[in-house]
Amino acid sequence: MGKPVLKVNRKTPEGIAGILKNNADFLLATRLNMVYHVARGHSSREVASWYGVSFKQVVNWVHRFEQNGVEGLENRSGRGRKSYLTDQQMDKIRSIVLEKSPEDYGINAKNWSGPGILKVIKEQFEVDYKPSQSYKLIEKMGLGFKKGSGVTIVE
Repeated sequence: MGKPVLKVNRKTPEGIAGILKNNADFLLATRLNMVYHVARGHSSREVASWYGVSFKQVVNWVHRFEQNGVEGLENRSGRGRKSYLTDQQMDKIRSIVLEKSPEDYGINAKNWSGPGILKVIKEQFEVDYKPSQSYKLIEKMGLGFKKGSGVTIVE
């Protein structure tokens, strides 16, 4: 009989990834570690495969480190596309999902789903998202999706 496999039950892999993604110290250390491996002579492609990022991203981190030192590896504010919903609107949608039933909004379902949430967002704020974006919105609200159970709280 083989050794038992170590399991993690407290959080899903996605939940753990979310914690890591939102931890500035972890991101800085990870980026610095990528630069360290390149400095030790490993290729950007090799380092990228270890960390699950593109080789171009590794090249970018090395260049930013060369130009600005450790500060160059920190997150820059104002990057990326701005959300169509404000933080207050996201909080309102989160409250609706946690406190109301989809049936209260004319949705024929017992549990909230991505498309159901998008319907409420469209009705409440006249903002139209693509169906594929619904699960990113759910994650941004600190919620998760469990197949068969709909939207649930992520701890």
